[in-house]
Amino acid sequence: MPRTLRIALLTVLWLLIAAVIAIGGAGLVAATQNVPGTAGRAELTAAGDAAAAPGLDHAEREIEGLTADVQQLGELGREGLGALVDSNFATLDQAVVEGQALAGSVENRSAAIRAELTQLPGTGPDEVLNWSAETRRRRDVALAALDATGGLQAAWIKLAAGATVADKLTTLLTDHDTIAGQAAASGRSAKYSAALKTLATAQAKLEQAKSMRDILANTIDVSTLTQWIDRNDEYDAALKHLYEATVAGKGRLTDEMRTAALAERRAHTLLPANTSGLVIILAEIARGGLNQAVIGIEGARAQLQAAVDDLTAPPSPAPGASASP
Repeated sequence: MPRTLRIALLTVLWLLIAAVIAIGGAGLVAATQNVPGTAGRAELTAAGDAAAAPGLDHAEREIEGLTADVQQLGELGREGLGALVDSNFATLDQAVVEGQALAGSVENRSAAIRAELTQLPGTGPDEVLNWSAETRRRRDVALAALDATGGLQAAWIKLAAGATVADKLTTLLTDHDTIAGQAAASGRSAKYSAALKTLATAQAKLEQAKSMRDILANTIDVSTLTQWIDRNDEYDAALKHLYEATVAGKGRLTDEMRTAALAERRAHTLLPANTSGLVIILAEIARGGLNQAVIGIEGARAQLQAAVDDLTAPPSPAPGASASP
């Protein structure tokens, strides 16, 4: 065979081989681009997507309702904080009770929605074959949103505990001032034995306040509260000493009585002039946990709302899809 003809035949043969390889490679690429779960082969997951759709739609509606409940919980938290600062304990107690029930309901509903999402038809190791990428994305966004509700009940318990402490402290300090005033009135009437008994009751109230102060010291700055308690404690001690010295003097003016009277006057000048310090104390308690609880609730609401916005947004067009004319 002439050399020129042989070269021509070999060239044609190599071209044929190259064409076969190119066609095979194109088929392989097409096969990898059109596996189940991709936009290229939507028909392969249509049945799985359709089976999962009702559960997903229901879960999304439930998450919208959950978002509204968390928003209401945040409003109750802010209402409780305002009532705390205003010393409106009736409103505070009502907000705490309502919030406690609502926080528990939110976590229970969240758990029920999560169970529904984890049991959607097609769930399991073959999800990538059963569902499209959009179905998987919707499920994952919904599950991530529910994570935000995990600490709501604990946050509300913290808020409620702080509110309870503030309520009890205010009551103790107010009762102390009232009872100590009664003791002083008895002393001005020369009823010193009765005054000492009444003063002991007032001091017991103050001791209870100290115990609550020590508990709060683990989480907040109690410097203002401590100053308030210490000044009242010092005055109670000075007044007690004066009454005891007076009883011991048996109608005579003694050096101990003079010293006790001077100490009582000094301690009296250091007493708070009004109850504005209580407002500061309540504000410190609020900063020590109540504000953080409300912030946590608001953070959860924001995450839920972002998930709702994502889930209810129109689906993005598939890659490569042409725009409508």
